[in-house]
Amino acid sequence: MTPSSEQTDTVPHPGPGLKSIRLKHKLLVGIFIVYIPLLSLFYFLQLPQWLVLGGAVFLLLLGIVVAFMIGLTRCPACGQLFHVRGMGGSIFTGTCMHCGISLKRRV
Repeated sequence: MTPSSEQTDTVPHPGPGLKSIRLKHKLLVGIFIVYIPLLSLFYFLQLPQWLVLGGAVFLLLLGIVVAFMIGLTRCPACGQLFHVRGMGGSIFTGTCMHCGISLKRRV
């Protein structure tokens, strides 16, 4: 057996896990993009104030929940937290803070 074939037998393929992390990133970006236009639309349609504020609070809480989900996601390759290393980290990083595996698709 060659070293590369032994390595592929012991290391699981991280593709599905990375796809899940990419999906969470896209969801958070979508919430950021939709927030202001949707609330402006609610306001200009002269919907009741409680509905406009309810929509704002809902999107804000949804963004916070997704951000926590991203922050607590484990790397499929090394099993450590993908976006956190020690006391620091960033939910916007595109590589694992421990092993360096990238979220970008490999060709």
